[in-house]
Amino acid sequence: MKKLGFLPFLITVLMLSPFLTGNAQGETLTLYTSVPTEIITKVADAFEKEHPDIKVDVFRSGTGTITAKIAAEEEAGDVKADVVWVADFAYYETLKEKDLLMKYNSAAAKGIPQNLKDPEGYYYGARMITMVIAYNTNFVDEPPKTWRDLLDEKWEGLIGMANPLYSGAALDTVGSIVMNYGLEFYRSLRANGASVVRGNSGTARSISSGEFPVGITLDYIVRNQKAQGSPIETIYPEDGAVAIPSPIGIVSDTDVPDAAKTFLDFAVSREGQETLRELGNFISVIPGMTPPEGAPTLAELTESSLPIDWAFIRRNTDWLRDQFTKIMLE
Repeated sequence: MKKLGFLPFLITVLMLSPFLTGNAQGETLTLYTSVPTEIITKVADAFEKEHPDIKVDVFRSGTGTITAKIAAEEEAGDVKADVVWVADFAYYETLKEKDLLMKYNSAAAKGIPQNLKDPEGYYYGARMITMVIAYNTNFVDEPPKTWRDLLDEKWEGLIGMANPLYSGAALDTVGSIVMNYGLEFYRSLRANGASVVRGNSGTARSISSGEFPVGITLDYIVRNQKAQGSPIETIYPEDGAVAIPSPIGIVSDTDVPDAAKTFLDFAVSREGQETLRELGNFISVIPGMTPPEGAPTLAELTESSLPIDWAFIRRNTDWLRDQFTKIMLE
């Protein structure tokens, strides 16, 4: 009788097991992103807590590595990403032109200004990242206040910066600086002994350690390191920082379109933007939302930033990389 009584219980457990094992019957989406690992892991966890039927599988690297990976997968006929979220705003027009993005008019993105998203609904700015000047507070009393200040001989051999061959934000910065100051800016920067490291996180760590007391890196990374006790501070250049609305888009042949749409909606919604501010110290792409401590509002940032022509950067991506390599790396 005990054996017979156990049978209905066993059947019940087997029937309920998909629900007891979380995502066993759910969907998994693959996200290619340049959002730093320590941040995107927290964001994915927050999303999965709200949507336990969807698991986010993250491939994280620099924008340059991800664009190369997508190009190779496209050539092989199988782009494995479901969602792409990298730094280079201009890159998404290339994806769109190649029919690699799904058109999705997200109702959650209605608060994002038109200039921070694709008017046809193929991609949306999902976090504001801003290239700024940073300095080590233990070594620098009077930091540079403008981009041209970095050319002063007092900073000779003391400046670090990210490589645009790896970082999409660094590439956009090169495009903006060249548009506004010409290649001569980088020739002068090289003459002043500036050094190139791999990415923006590495640049900020080098500033915090004092290896390079001054550098060019992303504002949110500086805020995060400062919050952890590092002696690092941000300068939004008086002549304008480089503001980049890092976009998110859905790959056109995704096998999990509903899950991908749900993740995009989360990222661009007010709730998602607040999560990104709390977990990553990002400025929101939605006007009126409270910025991180010490950061400008979206309106203030937009008004004071350097002009940037995304079409120019897209047309001249290879040229910009080549020129940077010749001037700064050879």
